[in-house]
Amino acid sequence: MLNIAPIKSTPYPTLRSCIDDCIQSVAQWQGKDIKCMYGNAWQMSFAEQQSPDQPLIERLALPRISTDSLSAYHGLMFNYIERKGLAMEKDFMLDLLERRLSSGMPVLVGFDSYDCPWCVAFRRLHTSHACLAVGLDRPGNIIYLTDAYYGKELEAIDFNILEQACHFYATFELCDTSRSYTDWETTLHEMLTNPAHQVQPGEVAANLRIYADTYLHTGIPADNSAEAGSRLKLYANALPISRIRFSQFLQLLNQEASVPALSRAAEGYRHAGEQWDLINQFMIKVMCSGNKPAGRVKIHRRMCEIINLEEQLLEELVQLTMQVDGPGKFINKHY
Repeated sequence: MLNIAPIKSTPYPTLRSCIDDCIQSVAQWQGKDIKCMYGNAWQMSFAEQQSPDQPLIERLALPRISTDSLSAYHGLMFNYIERKGLAMEKDFMLDLLERRLSSGMPVLVGFDSYDCPWCVAFRRLHTSHACLAVGLDRPGNIIYLTDAYYGKELEAIDFNILEQACHFYATFELCDTSRSYTDWETTLHEMLTNPAHQVQPGEVAANLRIYADTYLHTGIPADNSAEAGSRLKLYANALPISRIRFSQFLQLLNQEASVPALSRAAEGYRHAGEQWDLINQFMIKVMCSGNKPAGRVKIHRRMCEIINLEEQLLEELVQLTMQVDGPGKFINKHY
């Protein structure tokens, strides 16, 4: 049995990811950090509508955590694997769990929270949830889980129940770091100016404004059911979570840098994350009360205020990176 404490990735009750919480728990157990995997979390795009009935909120496109940065900067490899083919067999999963746990590392298991007794979605909503498998009693057909999201230190579950609900898993490995975030100037420069990014800094505010304007004109079809509110919150949470993630990345850089501009940006993105969360709550209220235009106008006004803030913050960070004259050479540190 591995003794891994459940550690939350953010101080917020809901503005965090169960996968992030699992990674945070493993990292802290190993004496490592994880926040450079959030270096791309400033991005946001708004996809074209794929079908007439596609919900507005499902068109939001936010970046996944960067597992490359997690390994390069923090020395922790995270390998996410969809469960299919051979991996769908029970003995395959049991062998994998036994092998990994015997090597001294946990396995992240992802499953339908509809079948998880302590999840709020239990027997209500089909959503994904993730825990750490920290022990296995194969003869007794019991798997032991640590659930950081819900603060569960150890839960014994019938493996048959979990195995039937499990649709992905992930393995962890330690590795050597190849980059140092203590060189904060170069780290920030690369996180913002990487040409491989699907979205560039100058495009984010425009994408957010398209999202806000689309909401103003169409809103979200009226639905006062608890399931509709839960589903909207599930998808919409991705935006505030991404802003909280980026704030944490900036805070990490500023631990070494102590640069006022980084401190302001970290605080600004934290505030933006909290405000987007409030927007989501207002959206649910308007949806449940008939999707009235007057309510959408008020929300749109609030959205534009947050977008203006994000635009200013990102412009300041880009200006900060423009003072880097080649790798690790900073021209002016008065920012």
